[in-house]
Amino acid sequence: MTKVDAPNGQLVYTRYGNGDNILIAFHGFGQDKNIFSSWGKILEDHYTIYAIDIFYHGDSYRDFGKLSKKEWNTYLEAFLLKEQIDRFSVLGYSLGGRFAIASTLAFPKRIDELILIGPDGVFLTIWFKLLTNRSIKWLFKYLMLRPNKLEQLVALNEKYKLVSPYLSEFIKKELGDDANRKRVFISWNHFKSLGYSKRQLSRHFKNHSFDRRIILGSKDQIIKPKKILPIIEKMGDFRVNILPLKHHQLIKPEVAKLILNKLSDK
Repeated sequence: MTKVDAPNGQLVYTRYGNGDNILIAFHGFGQDKNIFSSWGKILEDHYTIYAIDIFYHGDSYRDFGKLSKKEWNTYLEAFLLKEQIDRFSVLGYSLGGRFAIASTLAFPKRIDELILIGPDGVFLTIWFKLLTNRSIKWLFKYLMLRPNKLEQLVALNEKYKLVSPYLSEFIKKELGDDANRKRVFISWNHFKSLGYSKRQLSRHFKNHSFDRRIILGSKDQIIKPKKILPIIEKMGDFRVNILPLKHHQLIKPEVAKLILNKLSDK
C-alpha cells in the first residue's frame, strides 16, 4: 500500500503485477482497491496495475466538499510523478468510471487506452440526477439520516413495484447501514463535479486518438446498454463488449481476460 499526500487528504493505492503496460484502475461504490487483486494475477505478466482507493472508500480520504477537476488533477499528477509514469491506460468500473474519464481527459496525450466497465459518468441514471439535484437532494439527505423512512419507502416500492426488483435489492443492500448511507450521499454529491456533459464528452473524445473500450452487461439494470450505447456512438470508435452479466458481476476476474485482447491484436 502506497499513498500520495495533499494538504486536504491522501490518495492510497496498491500495485499488482510487473508487466510493461501501466493500468490505473478505479473500483466501484462500496469497494476498495483490493477488488483488483484477482485481476492482478490474470494480468500480471502484461500489466502493472495501480489500483486506487476512491476517496471515502478504503484508505483514501479528503476533507468533505465537492471534488473539483483541478483538485483531482493535482492528486493524479502527484501520483504519476511519484511512480514515474509517462504513458498509461485507465480503467473504471461503475462509480470508478467517473474517475477514469476525468483522469483520461486530464492527460489525454499520455493515454494508451480508456476502459470503461458499466461506467458512471457517461449515462446518468434518473436516481443520480434526482438525488444530486439542488432542489431534491434535501430529500435524499433526509432519507439517509432517517433509515426507518427509507425502509418505509422500500416497502412501498415492493408493494407497488415503482422500480425494478434488482434496484430495490441494491437499495436494501447498499443503504442498509449508516456508513454506507453516508458514503452514498457524500460520493454522489461530492463527485458530481468531476463529470462532463454529453456534448463535452463527445467533443473531447473526438479530439484525441487513444484507444477506448466499453464493457457492459446485458442483464445490468443500473447501467443499461440501450441507454449508454447511443451516447458512446457519438464519442468516437469504442470497442464494445456486451456480456450476459448483471452490474455487480462485471468486475469478475474473468472479465479481465478481455483486456488482454488489445495486446494479442498487436
